[in-house]
Amino acid sequence: MQIHSIDGNATSDFQVVYMFNVLLIPVNDLISHPVETRFISIAKKMIEKYQVNFLVLRYKKIPTASELERKLDFKSIEFKDFAFGNMGLYYAMNSGPILLTLSKLLRKEKIDIIIHANVLPSTIAVQLGKIFHKPLIYDFQDYFPESAISYVKGGLLKSVTYGLTSCLTRFNIKYSDAIVTVTNAHKDKIREYDSNKLIKVIPNGVDTILFKPIPKYEALRKLGLEEFNDKTILIYFGSIDPWLDFSTVFKTMKRLGKKGFDIFLFLVGFCHSKYYVKEIKETADRIGVGERLKIFGPVPQDKLVYYVNASDVVLVPYKPLLKNQAVPLKILESIACNKSVCSTKLPEIISRFKDAVTFYSSEEELENALLKHIEGEAPMSSDKKKEILGKYSWDNIASSYYDLIAETVSNY
Repeated sequence: MQIHSIDGNATSDFQVVYMFNVLLIPVNDLISHPVETRFISIAKKMIEKYQVNFLVLRYKKIPTASELERKLDFKSIEFKDFAFGNMGLYYAMNSGPILLTLSKLLRKEKIDIIIHANVLPSTIAVQLGKIFHKPLIYDFQDYFPESAISYVKGGLLKSVTYGLTSCLTRFNIKYSDAIVTVTNAHKDKIREYDSNKLIKVIPNGVDTILFKPIPKYEALRKLGLEEFNDKTILIYFGSIDPWLDFSTVFKTMKRLGKKGFDIFLFLVGFCHSKYYVKEIKETADRIGVGERLKIFGPVPQDKLVYYVNASDVVLVPYKPLLKNQAVPLKILESIACNKSVCSTKLPEIISRFKDAVTFYSSEEELENALLKHIEGEAPMSSDKKKEILGKYSWDNIASSYYDLIAETVSNY
């Protein structure tokens, strides 16, 4: 850990800033995963503002890896991993190489703190943190037991996966020194495991330089989709996985189609479950809107902004699961683009965005919400938009995260 100062005002005040060396055990491979995770945005800001140094474990042959080679200002920590098509098998069979690689690293490098955001790799990091006397922060960005079962199919296998993931998650929580959650709902859940744990809620944020309003026709032109200029476009973007409910959306599209609306749904994102996209297509065909479903797969952030702006309404069709009690990036990015948002009724989302999002719990409610927005009702006032985007800026969120790192190191 090094120290430097940031000059203050003309009276020569200054702020002392500690330049921490952070070992990060991420939730996926930050370089090659198709979707850019929130920690990349946070880390970029911490590097820029506080000169934090990140050493990041890579999972080069993880099943979710792509051909993407994201350029990040991190030091990569690589191990000789073995490829497996199943996520659980990948982590289990590579646990030995991960353990050896991290052990050597902790002996060799000056590490001030370990931040971990996974399940089995986190368990390895927690054990090593205790051996090498390093403070630990668990970045609990998702409710891992519910996320893990999206990678498997079959009732028994789902039950076993849920049980094992729950046990490891409890262990990781118990032996970490501090926990970061994205929502109050997750904080309350962790309190059930450990009532005395230091827990800080640090929500998702938004890049308002990248995500900003663009005329629909211009966005469609950039995407080569001009044929949709006169269509009504709904969009869902993000992870396309079994924790979503598209059945209600498809039935509502059919109802609106009967009323003369030329309506389409764009799905833009990455699916962790090999079978789920097929199920979505089958459901759309069965309901009778298969030809109005367009799936584009994952796209980089600088292209995603055009898809968001090409739409008329952004959908957040979450099922009522604990993992979905979130601060979705898609809501913040849609607000930044001045887009109307319709979401299922989840307490965490309602409490944070009740004045910015229209909520539904049935086909009838979704139909009424879509009609209201399609007919031109403004998403929200400019003052409300400014207030929300200021509250959820990556700059403020990175500062909160840095403060927690400093507090956890100081208390250790």
